[in-house]
Amino acid sequence: MNFLTRLVSVKPRETQALFASCAYFFLILCSYYIIRPIRDEMVIANGVANIQWMLLATVVVLLLLTPLFGWVTTRFKTRQFLSYCTLFFASHLVIFYFLFDVEQRSPAVTQAFYIWVNVFNMFIVSLFWSFMNDVFGREQAKRLFAFIAAGGTAGAICGPIITRSLVETVGLAPLLLISAFTLALSLLLILWLIRWNNEGYDDTQTTHKVNDKALKGGVIGGITLIYRSPYLMGICVFILLYAVSITFVQIRQAELVEATYNNPAQRTQLFATIDLVVNVLVLVFQLFITSRIIKWLGFRTTLMIVPLGITLGFGIATAAPSLMIMICLEVFRRVGDYSIMKPAREMLFNVVSREEKYKAKNFIDTTVLRSGSASSAWIYTAVKSIAGASSTIAGVSLLLGVAWCSTAFWLGHAFNRLQSKPQSGRFEENAVGEENNI
Repeated sequence: MNFLTRLVSVKPRETQALFASCAYFFLILCSYYIIRPIRDEMVIANGVANIQWMLLATVVVLLLLTPLFGWVTTRFKTRQFLSYCTLFFASHLVIFYFLFDVEQRSPAVTQAFYIWVNVFNMFIVSLFWSFMNDVFGREQAKRLFAFIAAGGTAGAICGPIITRSLVETVGLAPLLLISAFTLALSLLLILWLIRWNNEGYDDTQTTHKVNDKALKGGVIGGITLIYRSPYLMGICVFILLYAVSITFVQIRQAELVEATYNNPAQRTQLFATIDLVVNVLVLVFQLFITSRIIKWLGFRTTLMIVPLGITLGFGIATAAPSLMIMICLEVFRRVGDYSIMKPAREMLFNVVSREEKYKAKNFIDTTVLRSGSASSAWIYTAVKSIAGASSTIAGVSLLLGVAWCSTAFWLGHAFNRLQSKPQSGRFEENAVGEENNI
């Protein structure tokens, strides 16, 4: 316990739930990263030139799933719809196993798998953080979320190791069953966390009891909740600018790498080195630094670190464009995103109602984010075809970065105002009216 408290500010009663949450996130990200390399292989199998259309198809599928998800959340209790969603994705992995376990896979199957994995990743991670915001109170989120995110990082490291170790001996199809089994195990932790939270609830403590009831509202409640709340609209703008900015960084880096290295092996080695550096730094930050950054700098400043850093990076890239600068910017972006901004971004939903935590957050994390990612590539191509010069791309990116920083500043202010309001008791029902006053 003494060693643990050096890493994270955890109270004795929270220790088991902290490790259960870490294990839950470990399992779902391990499950995803087992099949992520297979998804990337499907891109090559279908032709890299078709990726924009598959991203567009992903957005369409997410839009179609929005009313279905809304219907499930309004008719089933929390533990039920979390369990059903987990089993839904696990069962699909079993179905894909039989579709993959053939001599010649159909192009339709490979395309469907690529789209499905993108949807799976967005939904399952969004639901995880919605649940975390339901299990832990505001004060707990500041202390524990960074350490919980480290559990996911460990899963993201273990998943590719499993795939790399087994793919040559067992093939692609059995890996889908391993991923399905890993995902299904997380169901046990969902049920345990709800029981821990409800049995240990005490009005004198910071923990608030999970409301194990069906959500209110209609099947498209997430969209209407966003429309009615300036705070949620601000999060949407923040996410869209985030998606556009990181896509610009990734595309510009890929262009510079392609222009610098002619050998595919050298390019692969460079990307592998970047991944290794990023994963190690992310784990170090999540274990030792992130929670302290929030405590030292405050939430608003923490939320602005990555937008401000990328904006300054674009400014440097405009003045002196080079591959090394873009690599450093990409490393900063990924480390800052996974270890600092991701926990802070999830905390934005800790001050809203349960309906907004699940419905609105799910729509933002899936459809809004994927829409931003899909449209960013088209925006980049359009700007480049009109202006041509890389300095123009950097200049446009710089303007987007300034808008991103401004949105982060406003959101941090709005979050602090909402956090100053008392948390609404056991079931934390509706805060929409209060949010509309911002």
